Amino acid sequence: MARDDVVMLNLIVFPSQSAAQGKSITFTEALAIPNVVGYALAFGFFKLINYAMFFWLPYFLAGNFTPQQSNMISLLYDVGMMPGGVIVGVVSDLFGGRRACVIITFMGVLVPLLFLFSQYASVMPALALLVLLGFMGILVGGPNNIITSAVAADLAEHPSLKGNSRGLGTVTGIINGSGSITAALGLMIIGPLQKYYGWTSVWYFLILCTVAGSSLMMPKVLKEIYEHDAPEAVVAPVPSHKGYQAIKDGDRA
Repeated sequence: MARDDVVMLNLIVFPSQSAAQGKSITFTEALAIPNVVGYALAFGFFKLINYAMFFWLPYFLAGNFTPQQSNMISLLYDVGMMPGGVIVGVVSDLFGGRRACVIITFMGVLVPLLFLFSQYASVMPALALLVLLGFMGILVGGPNNIITSAVAADLAEHPSLKGNSRGLGTVTGIINGSGSITAALGLMIIGPLQKYYGWTSVWYFLILCTVAGSSLMMPKVLKEIYEHDAPEAVVAPVPSHKGYQAIKDGDRA
């Protein structure tokens, strides 16, 4: 069988393969899609909170505990992150797939906990810190693990990406890469903040990042609320009495 015949046979047997891939889009075209920049920044803020807690928490706890104790206490934050994505996924399924709404709720609960941590972490007993950090790990880890799927599901509905797996891959790559850059730049700020203004300023900075990232997710939250609450169109009942006759195409004026 000739090569051209093989190619033609593949197109006949698998007609949707090339259509599903679509053509790749440029960096400028990806940024022009609505909400891409906002999602990238939001993901960066959430990733910054995660990285800051992961890297700086043992150093902060070492001021009140031994290095071994501080590592063990901070480990509860990492343990809490493990079931976080599962919990966010289950909760979002229970509420009709409103992933963005669940993410905002989790980050909203994180704000008062960060404030509580900034004020009383130095005087809290080890057991209270273990519980608090485990709960904070769930609140931070869950949104970080599921935000990519929430963004991908939303952006996949854009006309330029429908059925275009290559274009969607470019957009999600931009969001992930930009999020990492934002997180890296934020980590560079934490060092001078801690040096000149103390640890309280660091936790306030993380609270600000939480609020900023949540604000950037609001378009997706509003879309989920209004789309789920919109009334569905009701099909008009067809009359069933004997005198009713459907109008045929030939009878129309």
